[in-house]
Amino acid sequence: MDTDTGIDTGTGADAGRASNTDSLPGPGRRTGDGSAVRAPALLHKGFGLMQKLRPEHLTSFITPEADLFTVWHLGVPDVRADSWTLTVGGMVSRTLTLSAEDLAGLPQTEITAVHECAGSPLAPTVPQRRVGNVRWGGVRLSELLRLAGIEQGAAYVISTGVDHGVYDGAHHERYEKDLPLEKALDGSVLVALTVNGEPLPVRRGGPLRLVVPGYYGTNSTKWLDSLTVSDRRSGSAFTTKYYMDRPENGSGSPAPVWELAPNSCLVSPVDGNVRVGEPVEIRGWAWAHEPVTSVEVTTDGGRTWNPARVAARVQHGWQGFGFPWTPTSVGEYVLACRATTGSGATQPDTPRRNRIHQRVVFVDQPA
Repeated sequence: MDTDTGIDTGTGADAGRASNTDSLPGPGRRTGDGSAVRAPALLHKGFGLMQKLRPEHLTSFITPEADLFTVWHLGVPDVRADSWTLTVGGMVSRTLTLSAEDLAGLPQTEITAVHECAGSPLAPTVPQRRVGNVRWGGVRLSELLRLAGIEQGAAYVISTGVDHGVYDGAHHERYEKDLPLEKALDGSVLVALTVNGEPLPVRRGGPLRLVVPGYYGTNSTKWLDSLTVSDRRSGSAFTTKYYMDRPENGSGSPAPVWELAPNSCLVSPVDGNVRVGEPVEIRGWAWAHEPVTSVEVTTDGGRTWNPARVAARVQHGWQGFGFPWTPTSVGEYVLACRATTGSGATQPDTPRRNRIHQRVVFVDQPA
């Protein structure tokens, strides 16, 4: 099991088909009509991470935006909503160019969803516990694709942000990810303009970002300026080199880091608030790309497991769980939780990004 050790301070036609332009120099980046794009200045250069809260501090069903972790790979661009445009192109009947104001004038949807970082692609088996649960607001991607009209043979939607810079010793002209077309059309994916009812801050990917409920945060491209319908996956380093998991048995092809694996975290009790003979509630949150159907809790480091009560899932949000516990003796107790989904997927006790979360609490004498 992984013991919570704290906060990581951290580290139309062929033109719209496969996007594979990582080698283009900055001035060589092009829009769908072939015109050059000038990369925006950066407010912050290089990788960055902000994480204020440890898992035990995530006590609210909705995580305040100010408390939600923020990660960027390449930098934070200096951008403005009043001059922003989003292009929807590639294998579509008509290319769309929409301002942020245009998007705000389309039907809006709010979706509550877990937002979880997949962790570092340079150390993919190390759990990071960067997670929150927020309300995103915006336009369904499926509606934009309907307006554009999808051509036969399309299989993916590639999302591109305007952030640029150096990551892992190499320069990248943009951050680019892809989604299976089936996921892009399922009605849950948003081109988001708000978080928890407020306009997206620039540090959060504003004025526009993609939000992909049920997928790791790496797929929710920030500072979104283009969506390209394609018949193949993106050739970006962030889809071919990074965020590709190798099978645990070492054989077979790497798989994209897309769907959220089952995971959970303990919120309470906290050390110093537990006494012999006094009942407490072991509580926490559980989540996955599909509903979690059971959570088990242990108070003895995994020797025995007990079923907890699990709340029903609301949209794509995390699910609360609780287990009543009355400790019988003074000392250290190793608490842990384990989530399982309806399809039988569960958390491992081996080095994986969703490894079982455990915490040590000390039980005192009664006051």
